[in-house]
Amino acid sequence: MRSNSNSPMFLLDVALADSLASDGGDGAPSRSEVGIRIVSPQFLQAEWEFLVKKHEAGWTFAQSRESHASASAGPNPFLSLSLLYVLRLALQILGQEAVERALGRGLQIHVLGDNDFYSQRTESCIVKDVHKTGLGSSAAMTTSLVGSLMLHLGLVGLGPSPSHTSSSDALKRPWEERRLSPTDLGLVHNTAQLVHCAAQGKVGSGFDVSSAVWGSHLYRRFDPIAINHLMDGTKVGAEGEGEVPLRSEADLGKALSPSNKIWQPSPLHSDASTSECGTNPTAVEGLHFSSTASQQIHRPAPLSLPPHISLILADINAGSSTPSLVSKVSAWKKAKPDWAKQLFSILAASNANLADGLLALGLEYGKDAKAYDEAIKLAASQRSKDWDATLRSLPASDVAHTSSSPSSQSSILTLLIEVRNALRSIRAGMRELGQRAGAPIEPDEMGRVLRASTDGADGVLGGGVPGAGGFDALYLLYLDPSPEVPSTRHAIEDLWSGWKTDGLFVGPLLCGAVDAGSEQWEALRKALPESNSAGESEELALSVSRAAQSVDHARELQPGAGFRVERLEDVKGLHRAIQRI
Repeated sequence: MRSNSNSPMFLLDVALADSLASDGGDGAPSRSEVGIRIVSPQFLQAEWEFLVKKHEAGWTFAQSRESHASASAGPNPFLSLSLLYVLRLALQILGQEAVERALGRGLQIHVLGDNDFYSQRTESCIVKDVHKTGLGSSAAMTTSLVGSLMLHLGLVGLGPSPSHTSSSDALKRPWEERRLSPTDLGLVHNTAQLVHCAAQGKVGSGFDVSSAVWGSHLYRRFDPIAINHLMDGTKVGAEGEGEVPLRSEADLGKALSPSNKIWQPSPLHSDASTSECGTNPTAVEGLHFSSTASQQIHRPAPLSLPPHISLILADINAGSSTPSLVSKVSAWKKAKPDWAKQLFSILAASNANLADGLLALGLEYGKDAKAYDEAIKLAASQRSKDWDATLRSLPASDVAHTSSSPSSQSSILTLLIEVRNALRSIRAGMRELGQRAGAPIEPDEMGRVLRASTDGADGVLGGGVPGAGGFDALYLLYLDPSPEVPSTRHAIEDLWSGWKTDGLFVGPLLCGAVDAGSEQWEALRKALPESNSAGESEELALSVSRAAQSVDHARELQPGAGFRVERLEDVKGLHRAIQRI
């Protein structure tokens, strides 16, 4: 299994072990105890072992004493709670016999993460000492582990409903036949959100888990009441003293069901004017929901970068405490609710403008790829701050443009300016939020890197500090016209590699944004009607719905589209890495 946010991904392999159970006294494995071993070969002595004990009064779950006390491994709530909640869910839905059969005599799970999740300046360290780059590694790993175990046990990948198909039959299917439906992905998402929040001790934004499941998309947070009642503070301890029951008092199947409406935030609700999650609806979501309105399963609206716009990320190798930054913002929001509401409204509007600007650029490409490419080459040859003057200098014949006419340089350049301005507005809003809350969301040192990057290279749209901010990482969006044109990325990398100010070490990461593919934008534009007169409203709605369905289907099949099943031999280097263990 692999799960990714943009390009970095986690790879997990789940297999039945020869025997991870305790010795029953006659040399045979004990039927009363089953082991689950998790190995991460990228780190020194990174092995965790957990035990499922089958008592007459009920099954319990714990970490082995040796693993729990290990200096290089020790307690890890992301691992232990992933196993705990998935096993609890499986026991409720599939029953004890099916789970026992799927566990066999034990499981061996291998976990490997892309290097871009971690700063690569230090090698051969234990997992506790690794510096992360702030790209959501804990969420991606949690999602991968949750989904992989659910697939192995038979909770997902079975067809219409897990309750109508036996786990044993599902496990006999070849991997390539066990595709994950939107319902399966919804259950993986909801379960992973519960695990990740429980491991952190609070309900966070949820965006990193959502990205790990669905890939690149426009995110709106689910209502915390969906899982608040399930978070009971359970911690998995060492065997003999910290064992926890595998029986859950809560109905996990009902609470985590993808058809549970609490999990389905939408900006298109009738109460959009009063609901926090229902503000600033976007064209991106309108297009997506026109094709999914009749479905019972919520799936967020996919959002990809348009052609020739790329993403570059940098590891700052300084790190920040996300909980500390978030707590300061939460405290200020509580103390100054009116100011906070106004500032968050501005940020929400800027985010919506950015999303719709990217969609509009993609549609322009689908309408006239040649004109789009020419405009991108023009914009990529100069600093983004000079685009306004360039737009004013264009001939009047080029400025004249309607929605049904061929694309012009002015229309595309105007959209690029709108995207640039949206990125500027988001940065300004985040800086203001940080100053008001006393949290370094965009520290001055990071601001200097961003300004130098935007002003020092041609074709840079803008950027910011991702996530909760701080010193973890930064990102830039830039124009990448063609292989023949000198690369803006190289200019950015040269600037970063020579950065010596403020004691920061700015290292470009290899990962970037997943390319949606030009075919999708062309298909979408061709499917949309040329006219939207009042007399054709029903035909327009039908055309939009069909267009959205075709693009959504294409996006589901594209590489990098979130959580998915892969054959071991199809992932380069994975089989060899596991063999070395």
